[in-house]
Amino acid sequence: MTAFDMISFLTHPATTFVGGALFALVAVGLILDSKSESNQTAQVVKDYQAAMNKAGEAGPAAGTTEETAAIERFTDFLKNVGSKEYLEANTSKAYAEGAYLDDTIVTHYGPDEIKAYFIQTAETMTSFKVNILDTARSGSDHYIRWEMIFAAPKLSSGEPIHSVGLSQVRFNPEGKVAFHQDFWDSGKNIYGQIPVVGGLIGVIRSRMK
Repeated sequence: MTAFDMISFLTHPATTFVGGALFALVAVGLILDSKSESNQTAQVVKDYQAAMNKAGEAGPAAGTTEETAAIERFTDFLKNVGSKEYLEANTSKAYAEGAYLDDTIVTHYGPDEIKAYFIQTAETMTSFKVNILDTARSGSDHYIRWEMIFAAPKLSSGEPIHSVGLSQVRFNPEGKVAFHQDFWDSGKNIYGQIPVVGGLIGVIRSRMK
């Protein structure tokens, strides 16, 4: 290959495009690697256990009208998380001061933070529905299994996203939520529906099969 041929090859539009694409991929990889967090999983579990212990075991007794009212208040809250008006009026009625919430995406404390977070989330959605599938109790913990169907313009091209999950809840003596931990696949149902990010997650999942 002559020097002229080499120059022609290097300056060809196709070569320039491929080279630019490879450079962009390398740059994105370096940025993502620099932003990746160190392994904090042990601390996350410790925080979960600490929050659960702080909530205590002083909620309404099993089988009482107070317990029934607490569960109904919480499940009604879940059903209406998509309504900003409902959140404004009812978050402080459902969550105790200093309440812990971890929905697998973020962690918040207290009704003010929780209300602001859910209102911000509601503003991103065009539709939202939660169906309560069943509830169970073990000791001081209540487990509420639910199905969620929601739509947001920036996720899955605005198409409805279906998911199932479980909320572990502890109530305080007044029947308000003192501890709320969700268990659901936010990786598949949130991050997996974001353009580009969803593709990267799909590649990772396929490699783990």
